[in-house]
Amino acid sequence: MIIPLNFKEVSIVLNRFFVKQLTKSDLTVHEYNCSFNQNPEHGEEQKAIARICYRLGTPAIRLGNKIITKTPIHSDYLQGDGWKVELIAERILDCTNPAERKGIEQLERKILENGLKKWNKTSIEKAPEGGLIWWVTGEAGTEKCGQGWEIHKGRRIDVSIGIDSTLYLEVDIHHHFYTPWTLHKWQDEYPDAPINYVRNTYKDKNQQYINWQYEDVSDQQPDKFILEGLGITLADYHRQIGATEEETQNSRVVYVKRANDWKTQLTAHLSRRLSPCLTMEMLARVAEISDLEEKQNVQGVFDYIRKSLDVRLKESEKTANRIINQVYQISTISQASVVTGYILPQGKLFGKNGEVDKAGQVRYKGCVKVGESKFGCLNLYNDRPKYPDEVEKCLKEVAKNSGAAIEYESYKTLEQLPQDDLDRQMFWQEWAQTGIQTILVVAPWLPNARKKQIRIEALQHGIATQFMLPLPKANAYKAINVVLGLLCKAGWQTVRLEPLEHPQAADLIIGFDTGTNRELYYGTSAFAVLADGQSLGWELPDVQRGERFSGQAVWQTVSKLILKFHRIYNRYPKRVLLMRDGLVQEGEFQQSIKALQQKGIAVDLVGVRKSGAGRMGCEVSHVSEKVYRDAQIGSVVFTPQERSFILVTSKPIQTKTKQIIGSARPIRVVHEYGDTTLELLALQTYHLTQLHPASAFSSSRLPWVLHLADKSSKEFQRIGQIGILQSLNREKLIAV
Repeated sequence: MIIPLNFKEVSIVLNRFFVKQLTKSDLTVHEYNCSFNQNPEHGEEQKAIARICYRLGTPAIRLGNKIITKTPIHSDYLQGDGWKVELIAERILDCTNPAERKGIEQLERKILENGLKKWNKTSIEKAPEGGLIWWVTGEAGTEKCGQGWEIHKGRRIDVSIGIDSTLYLEVDIHHHFYTPWTLHKWQDEYPDAPINYVRNTYKDKNQQYINWQYEDVSDQQPDKFILEGLGITLADYHRQIGATEEETQNSRVVYVKRANDWKTQLTAHLSRRLSPCLTMEMLARVAEISDLEEKQNVQGVFDYIRKSLDVRLKESEKTANRIINQVYQISTISQASVVTGYILPQGKLFGKNGEVDKAGQVRYKGCVKVGESKFGCLNLYNDRPKYPDEVEKCLKEVAKNSGAAIEYESYKTLEQLPQDDLDRQMFWQEWAQTGIQTILVVAPWLPNARKKQIRIEALQHGIATQFMLPLPKANAYKAINVVLGLLCKAGWQTVRLEPLEHPQAADLIIGFDTGTNRELYYGTSAFAVLADGQSLGWELPDVQRGERFSGQAVWQTVSKLILKFHRIYNRYPKRVLLMRDGLVQEGEFQQSIKALQQKGIAVDLVGVRKSGAGRMGCEVSHVSEKVYRDAQIGSVVFTPQERSFILVTSKPIQTKTKQIIGSARPIRVVHEYGDTTLELLALQTYHLTQLHPASAFSSSRLPWVLHLADKSSKEFQRIGQIGILQSLNREKLIAV
């Protein structure tokens, strides 16, 4: 039976506000050619051109291998150290061309940024996921505060341009967590709070605050810690760059390394010259250990920042109209856009013994496929050779209902873990020789360096690790999540997905992600599933320069997974769906598409973006005013002219009393290549977000193949030693 794609039609409200119709003058740009005395390294050409755009005295952006501006570049800025730009011509950009439309968007974003900078008592910064963050500065910008923490308010603002040359503003509420405390004071007050990232309390020579990944604390003193290569103490080094005596004499020595850069060595730093990057996790810990008043204060933050869609849209409308009036000098009132959308039917998940709503129900319905049968437990919390009671109970139940006989009573404790490096290697080797390939590590909060050390040492001997904090009391919810993670790392398939019965539905889906360490990119981290959601496992990335995927590396990954498919079915797949996290760049997939076509394998390529999709809601009837609520999960809005759609794949938080907290963010999917309809691609994408084998109760905002590829990419960066993964079974999902 072929599924009819007759979706239910609904009206969708977007946080998108009409500004104006772009004229021929708005679309006219000056195009320049850029030349270098010495050509940049291969793969660095686009970055080199982009850097020059900041030196031209007028807003400029890279378009392909050219530079475009709205106003001519003054003669004083036409050349610099090793480069020069030359005017080619004026030309009118075409909004039906995706690359040219993106170019106009970037220029309009710069115009918007310059307009917002003129506002008093505000500041502008680039948003990590794209667009701008417009902050209210000073006391007026602090919305909540407590003992060592503050919540600052702002707006995330971006521009978008339709294929019909229509300019829109996208506006949303944005919050920033901040601590005025140093790392030293934070550790004194909240010693057990998890700290992952810190930043300098002072600016470097480029007037930037350097961000670091926090690793560990030392028991050495700053005035006795000698810096290798410099021959001076850590205290003297910091005195030379402006540190006070209070900072140098009374600091702890801590170890950090440049954020997201696995190649750099650990760096010694001073605890009074660093400030923690505050997170929700840290605030949650503050709530746990604080008195009742502060506990309630922190809890109020969580409720406060989770703004309902109604509040978001109404606040955004006010902000949008202020900007339209002040920056664009337009006096008409703009309201949130209303468009036609559709509701997609949900997919069906199955355990071994029937349908399940969430993967957590395999505790009673069993897993669809059994993996390793031996498990171990490393207890670093106390010296008891056992699992937490609730976890052991849950593991035994899942195994029983899956029809599996497991051996799990292989225990090690902190007392047995040697301190000496060679002895530790022997410890892991002897454990692995007993057939143990997956273990549960029960530990209190550990510094990143300590956790990474255990993870790498275990992987070097083929052992995957599932970490968990001790459970203060019986908690079935946390126990099943831990067990699912443990089982996925042991190669179990917890659930399967009902495949779509449609001739254009892909029978192999591959997700690709790239992650950076600032200098190199881990391109082509990949994860693949069959049409029924069953894993074909992950593939190792190609380490490369530049965020563009290597076409050859993509094909190597695709071909390996095609061969895995062939071994299972004794045939090639009829259709492959390639999903790329982020923006698909020219040339990345051409080699793979050509090779697949030569074998008669149909192929579709989509880019899936977590940002740039705004918010999706619907208007509900109310006596006195408009009221907005989140669009239903599975809601989709198609833009056929742009071969794209936006899709709601998650739900806002719902309390036990059915109160809705916060708002869900959709994803944007762009169909880059292939002949499958947008409707079918949307349905496949939606169903893949419902497949989350390692999470007991939640779906994934991204399609599962991209969620896993993304997590794998980050895990590979953390490990930093790709070689130790070569012999690991690819069905062991080490990144869940």
